[in-house]
Amino acid sequence: MSYYHGIQEGYAEGEDDLSFKYDREERIKNAPQIVQDFYSGKMKVEKGFFRILVANKFNRVMLFTVALFFVVVLGVNFLQNPTLGVCAGFECELSAFAYGDEILAQVKIHALQKSLRDEKFRIDEYVAEKKEAAAIFDFLDGESEIATRSQKSGFLQKNEFFLRTNVPNYDIIKVRAQVEILGERVELSANVKR
Repeated sequence: MSYYHGIQEGYAEGEDDLSFKYDREERIKNAPQIVQDFYSGKMKVEKGFFRILVANKFNRVMLFTVALFFVVVLGVNFLQNPTLGVCAGFECELSAFAYGDEILAQVKIHALQKSLRDEKFRIDEYVAEKKEAAAIFDFLDGESEIATRSQKSGFLQKNEFFLRTNVPNYDIIKVRAQVEILGERVELSANVKR
């Protein structure tokens, strides 16, 4: 019988006490070569976070891949702006804000610089012919369902002009607008600023 902190441990009758013998040298002798090299000091372990990341070719390739992916994701998020869009040579920008008990939404429209549009674009003719720009505003509530819808239109102008609408505040958090100019469409969205 063995004792553990003054408590006698029991064994079945006729059984010997169990004993455990740990021999480190015997265990290391049966281990793989890399383990034997580590314990003998032949293998040097890299220390430091960055040293480990560039310790071998595979790690360097993976570090480069992760860094490139991170840069691409950040670039897409910063460059993609859902409130801005280009439609038929005109730049459109949607904004929405709360004022009192109403939500006001507007699309600011202005012609792009000549270098950014094709050579066939003739703003003077479109203005003279009284071509229309139209926008359908969808006001979305907290469940992303359309609370109300409004449609506005106006004639194209050389300078910037606006298509504006307002609705009562039904806990609206987002506005979507589908803008149509000269047969082309662009969809914009903006969160309501409070």
